[in-house]
Amino acid sequence: MIELYLWLFIMLLVSIIARTFYRNAHTPGFKTIFDVIAFIGVFIHELAHYTLGILFGTKMGGFSVKYHSKTKIKVAPHGWVDSPEFERNSFIQTFVISFAPLYVSTFLFMFCLDIILHIQTLIWIKIIAGVFCVSLLIGSEPSGQDIKLIGVTFNKNPRYSLYQIFLVVLSGTIVWMFIDLYFIILPFEVLYYIEYFIFVALFYFSLKFVFWVIGKIIKGIMTFYGKNTISSPKFLTRKRRFKEYIKQKEKEAQW
Repeated sequence: MIELYLWLFIMLLVSIIARTFYRNAHTPGFKTIFDVIAFIGVFIHELAHYTLGILFGTKMGGFSVKYHSKTKIKVAPHGWVDSPEFERNSFIQTFVISFAPLYVSTFLFMFCLDIILHIQTLIWIKIIAGVFCVSLLIGSEPSGQDIKLIGVTFNKNPRYSLYQIFLVVLSGTIVWMFIDLYFIILPFEVLYYIEYFIFVALFYFSLKFVFWVIGKIIKGIMTFYGKNTISSPKFLTRKRRFKEYIKQKEKEAQW
């Protein structure tokens, strides 16, 4: 699965280049075409935030994509997704949601490449897939706000955030080394990469539960013998995060 991370890295670099090129394009007819293509990319970008936010248990608010700037003077495709309960997010939730456009765009880009290069279909479908690829390149780059929110969440509870990172790395390593993802024949190569992330998520929650049980057992033994227990990272489930922040004014964030 190393090639998957290589794909993500290349997609990020090309996206930065494509977005820079788009911002500096000023030829009237050429610019108009790219504005429309960029609008599609922005829509996919925000939809990725919204969809993965819901899948990872985050309450999402408004979803908006605009073709013109806020002043409506010029064309400037942009959008946002509100997160009214951002303060309750764990690090892993914010990280996944912030990088959601990169994951989703990369998978869709790979699927479009399959259509263009390997699938026998009508030429106009291949052309549409090619245009869609360009829109994905423009919209896949995480914004500065996306990256900023990751840091904000990490700083809320660095110890627990590091624990989550450890679980993700351990889960990814286990799946990479011991799980044969090709035991099911899938029609497209990109589906195996999606399957990899699904298995990583399954192992993540499984390991989290196992370590939680081990921690409870150790704590029980230490308490029984009157020993002081070492404090563990603060495990904030969504329910417990609700209790912690219910008395505070909710801080809303936007992706």
